[in-house]
Amino acid sequence: MEELADSIEAVAARLKRVRHIHKLSKKDFAERAGISEQAYGPYENARRDLSLESAKKLRKTYGISLEFIYFGKIDDLPHRITKEL
Repeated sequence: MEELADSIEAVAARLKRVRHIHKLSKKDFAERAGISEQAYGPYENARRDLSLESAKKLRKTYGISLEFIYFGKIDDLPHRITKEL
């Protein structure tokens, strides 16, 4: 996945791609990170900017860097995710 701008749509696309790589529903993806499905859904649907608090929870749970989430930089991603982008 190429680097994209930090637009809300680009962030949403990266979240969705990582979720698909993990083969999880939105509900499971969110809840494993300690985020409610109701809070997470608008992030992935590009209806709300991803909060820093939620981004940090996703980073801790899935090993995806904030640089990837917000800017698409793949340098520090786990190999499993990088090879499927």
